[in-house]
Amino acid sequence: MSTISRIYTSYGDALTFSRDKYTELYRSRARNARDFYETFFNKLIVPLAPRFNDAAARRHLHRHLERFFETDQIDFVAIDGTSKKIPFQDFIVFFACAYGAKGQINLSDETNKIRYQKWSLDKDVSMVTYIPIPFAEFADVADQDRRETFLVSDSDRVDLSTIDTRIMELAEIYLAYNLASSSVLESPKLIMLDRSPSSVLADVALQPETIPLLGYPYDRRRLTVEDALVALAHPFNPNLGIPSLKKFRQYWAVIAEFHHQRTKRLNLADFASQRGLTVADLSSAITYLTNKKFAYQEEGDSSWLVTDIDVRSSWDYVITLFEHICRRLFIEKDQTALMYEAEDEQGVTRLRWMSPDDIRFLIAVGIRALIEKCWERKILLTGVIKDSTSRYLTRNYLGVMKLLGQQGYPELNNLDVRLLPWTDRIFLELLPLADDELVSPWSTIEFDSTYMTLHGEENPNGQPIIAGVKQFIVAPERLFARSLAQFFLKREKPTPLAGHVVFIDRLVFPEWDTDALNRITIETPQLGHMQPLCYPTRDDMNIGQMLNMYLLDVLTRNHFPEVIGYPDPLHKADWGAKSVGERASKMIASSVHSFRAQPLSRTFRDIRDSFRR
Repeated sequence: MSTISRIYTSYGDALTFSRDKYTELYRSRARNARDFYETFFNKLIVPLAPRFNDAAARRHLHRHLERFFETDQIDFVAIDGTSKKIPFQDFIVFFACAYGAKGQINLSDETNKIRYQKWSLDKDVSMVTYIPIPFAEFADVADQDRRETFLVSDSDRVDLSTIDTRIMELAEIYLAYNLASSSVLESPKLIMLDRSPSSVLADVALQPETIPLLGYPYDRRRLTVEDALVALAHPFNPNLGIPSLKKFRQYWAVIAEFHHQRTKRLNLADFASQRGLTVADLSSAITYLTNKKFAYQEEGDSSWLVTDIDVRSSWDYVITLFEHICRRLFIEKDQTALMYEAEDEQGVTRLRWMSPDDIRFLIAVGIRALIEKCWERKILLTGVIKDSTSRYLTRNYLGVMKLLGQQGYPELNNLDVRLLPWTDRIFLELLPLADDELVSPWSTIEFDSTYMTLHGEENPNGQPIIAGVKQFIVAPERLFARSLAQFFLKREKPTPLAGHVVFIDRLVFPEWDTDALNRITIETPQLGHMQPLCYPTRDDMNIGQMLNMYLLDVLTRNHFPEVIGYPDPLHKADWGAKSVGERASKMIASSVHSFRAQPLSRTFRDIRDSFRR
């Protein structure tokens, strides 16, 4: 046998060994999943089919929907995006867009007739542009007389690898916000995103003082760090207790109180007593705000916290700034929207390009404004995620509920639970094989999105504790309810034909979820006092989940085999976005011809690959 044959034979042997090992592990964990489902997890599965197939139950759901939305014509929009990026030696060309599929569900029709509507061209949200590299270098924009210092600064250390996807995210959020903010007659009642809103919120978490966009000039003044502090403290909803007074970013709740009271002076004793706390419990928030010069305590009178910031006006300013930049960027296709004046490391005001962190801040503002607009107008915001390798349900949520004792699932302490499949999705897709009576649609119970960071771990003494990331960092609670669901399952053959389990993010509403806000209490020295949303078992009535799942089930017609068990409008939105993207890609490719006279503008890799030897 030749050397090359031995090499390829060893490849085959390695693949065979790996496949056999994987199959063995998969079977072992599948048996563990079946045992765990039969002994415990079955009470966390909500059978939806019996309710949705019963005419009386459907009429009951219709009445709830009509009462909440104040109509039996449910306008919906599904939003997806696409992006394209071509890097060159000295610049980058990228395209990003968001597309919405519009329609209406007629609840007055017994068959829940769905009618799709054409997407108006005046709702286009897309952009294409050339960006020089380095992305954040001031001199590359306008200041050609600036001297070379031969020094590396933070402005050069900008990662361009995700700039196209960041702007695509911004386009999707802006389109959703723009629709939610439109006239009452035009705004939808249901907004579906092809991403997790709670994950978007966590992904764009920023420290206010590190935001490069600070100093952006707009409307006769500039964006300040105080504006960023106020913006990142949102969303506010006193009926849901958002933001809460847990220790991590406790100052958000203080800023929210300035907002609710429409004041610049806050009586700390009254504020603390109304929430069952003492002024000492607010020390971290007071210290943070005073150190940041956002607020101060008058000399000789520490009972009042005073600020010079008009919190409401500041939030309105940031929202209008977000609308202004996005309108120029996506609607007017104004290239200069990506440039603004800012001070460099020497304190000199220069023109610069927006960086990925600037885009992240705009996304952070947009998702917060979208959430508050959905609460204000009673618009159901839902994210449907196709693929995820997370274990927030089987590891984070169950781990915390196990440690909560009688508040949670004390029986887990007495169960011998073997290793479960690697992800929540794999675990749940095995359940129809373990339970012959499980039919679609079905779902897990909903759990708070804060469990993406909240989990159980061992402290230095080896004792199990409830903690966040780095012990104290936790995502906002009571904002989104997460679940996993399966909308297609047929048992005509011995092996069921099934669609993938999808992940659902639903915006929490006080009209639906108030009873679930005080069922469990988490209190630790690192976290402080927390009360995440909780629906412990399938027997706990969750009308918000029922209505959300019902609408998604109605929209999942299973007409497209490539996305079986997935809401049709989101697939149509994906089609629309990709169609626009394909046309833009051809335009981008043709625009590159003008650089043929400069072959070194192409990267070495592109030049080499183009010869195809």
